[in-house]
Amino acid sequence: MILTSRNSLLNVTTFIWFILAAFLVTKAFAQEPIEHYAELKKVQYVNTEQNRLFVNNLLSEVNTQNYLAFQAPIYAYIAKLKTRDGNWLEGKYYLDLAIAKLPLVNNDDLFIDSLESISGIFLIRGDYSETIIYVQKMADFANKTKNQRGETVALNRLALSYIQLELFQLAIEPLKLALALARETKDYDSEFLATLYLISVRSNLPQFNRQETLALTLVAEKIPSKYNNNNGYLSRLKGEVHQQIGDFSAAKKWFELAQTKAKSDHDVRLLQIVSKDLAELYLATDKPLLALDYAINSLEFNNQTAHANHLAAIHYLLSNIYQQMGDDKNSLKYLRAYADFRLSANEMNTVSVITNMDKRIENIQSQQKFTELKNSLLINKVMAEENKNKQQFSIFIIILLGLAFCFVIIVFFVHHRMLKAQVVSSMKDGLTGIFCRSYLKSYLPAVKSRFERETNNELSLGALIIDCDDFKFINDTFGHAGGDKALKAIVNTISTQIREHDLLLRWGGDEFVLICESISHTQMRELANRITSSISDLLLEYDQTTLSVTISAGYALHNKAENFNFDSLIKAADEYLLATKKSGKNNYLGSKSHGLNVTGFSSNFSNGNA
Repeated sequence: MILTSRNSLLNVTTFIWFILAAFLVTKAFAQEPIEHYAELKKVQYVNTEQNRLFVNNLLSEVNTQNYLAFQAPIYAYIAKLKTRDGNWLEGKYYLDLAIAKLPLVNNDDLFIDSLESISGIFLIRGDYSETIIYVQKMADFANKTKNQRGETVALNRLALSYIQLELFQLAIEPLKLALALARETKDYDSEFLATLYLISVRSNLPQFNRQETLALTLVAEKIPSKYNNNNGYLSRLKGEVHQQIGDFSAAKKWFELAQTKAKSDHDVRLLQIVSKDLAELYLATDKPLLALDYAINSLEFNNQTAHANHLAAIHYLLSNIYQQMGDDKNSLKYLRAYADFRLSANEMNTVSVITNMDKRIENIQSQQKFTELKNSLLINKVMAEENKNKQQFSIFIIILLGLAFCFVIIVFFVHHRMLKAQVVSSMKDGLTGIFCRSYLKSYLPAVKSRFERETNNELSLGALIIDCDDFKFINDTFGHAGGDKALKAIVNTISTQIREHDLLLRWGGDEFVLICESISHTQMRELANRITSSISDLLLEYDQTTLSVTISAGYALHNKAENFNFDSLIKAADEYLLATKKSGKNNYLGSKSHGLNVTGFSSNFSNGNA
């Protein structure tokens, strides 16, 4: 009997320990996604191998069941990191996943985080219609759940949209509300961002004192935010204010600090913005060649984010630079490109987007989301509706007239810019997405300038001409759709092998030209080898058939002792391409200068065969 009691007691004790162990395992299992997501939010950029490895490891785990509620915020945050890094293809993929997973989020803060990242991605891309859709979702959800951080983030997003549309006056009201709410709730990250945006607004509106705006940058430095760690955007704003004051040397110093930070973080958006800032600085100080270099750099960075508004602004800047250089032809070309954007459907929809954004603010205010924040203009509007007396009605009419006047000014400004020039054709190849041959007309002047300033005798300008082997056979066998797929695969593969500042052009048909600045003979040969090898490894699935593709290539380097002659360089590279074709294809040949002194076949293809 005693033995039986002891056995029963032992069984109960064992059961209790089993339940406790299961509980601890379950709790640890549940804690893992929380800890990983918290760690992810500390990653600001994927600029280090450690950060990239962490993101890749997290992506391999996020599809498991215990991450279900975290999938949307994780995918959205990674999409923002990829987009900020200039990798829109992967960014778009994870963005679509995040949007699809939104219904699975069952936590208020995680839902706000998801919408914050998604709206931020659309802002980076300049897609204001989609931005406002997700900002409105965030504002509505934050109001419904009394989530003050969500309200602050929504106001900041709205203000940033106004700033990017250059409607700076309209950004003031949401920024005041965002700052007050962020300070009340001690949301230092939102307070820091709102302060940055307010500095940007003040620096672009003449009624604000520049010295006071400069003092505001010192206030921003003291905000204990995770973003406030040698922030490149703050340095850039300091440069902008110093330039407006007329202190160009200080402006240059701050812009270059911002550029260094952007390169370190690989923040493509900041690189694009600060390159444009430096171009405008050099234009203002009568240094058009340097201005041209930075404007073209800004254009190249913008190609990675495809921000339409920024592209138009760069075109307008290039028009002014070429005008200062006395190049009326190029000046008019970029002015026409700028006008083409202003006449486009997207730009015509801007007024509609602005109207929608105004409705978002009025909606936020009318629902009394921030009743504790005092603002005389809002109080007058509410009193005009409540009291219905003559005096308040008059105030309401005055406000309406003021808004109507602002609207007329905006419309006049848009139309004034639209009437400056006519439409110009695009310089992008519709099939592959890379620049066409016509782009060289605007690109070569800067290349020539950099070539002539290059002091390292080991580095020169290189050109690699690439031709798809037996392309006619591919077209005849698989049709034009198969040929198109082969060309796109070639471009995608080449893009993975080249340097960030190399320029790939579609020369015509199945020929491509790669322009490499500041490159040595050894680097050029290795680059040609990598490209040829990687494409020969391609196996494309098309119409239940495996399609293999190879290329032939020829390269040449500009003789540093000779005057700049791009046509001669291309001719030399083309002769090496012809020699490669005759030697058996799927190979490359090249030499150190224009002369046709063949350096020999690559070690990988010594017999001209793959």
